[in-house]
Amino acid sequence: MICYLKAILVMLDMSQQELADTLGVSRNTITSLARNKSVPNLVLAYDIVDVLNARAAEQGLQKQWTVEQIWDRKKSQLDMQNQS
Repeated sequence: MICYLKAILVMLDMSQQELADTLGVSRNTITSLARNKSVPNLVLAYDIVDVLNARAAEQGLQKQWTVEQIWDRKKSQLDMQNQS
């Protein structure tokens, strides 16, 4: 699974701490997600998408993300190498 959360946060000029505070979770939770160390439950995943999309709208960006776009289920090259 590939996670694009870190790149999206940079695009939105949003810190992991700010996202964590908005969601009521720890920064460590967001860091773990951004580093592909864990996968969120569905409720948290959709909450993250809602926050990111709201931030994009505030900034006048036309981009709207889905859960599938943030957490891509395709195997990355690193995942394939680790299985060898």
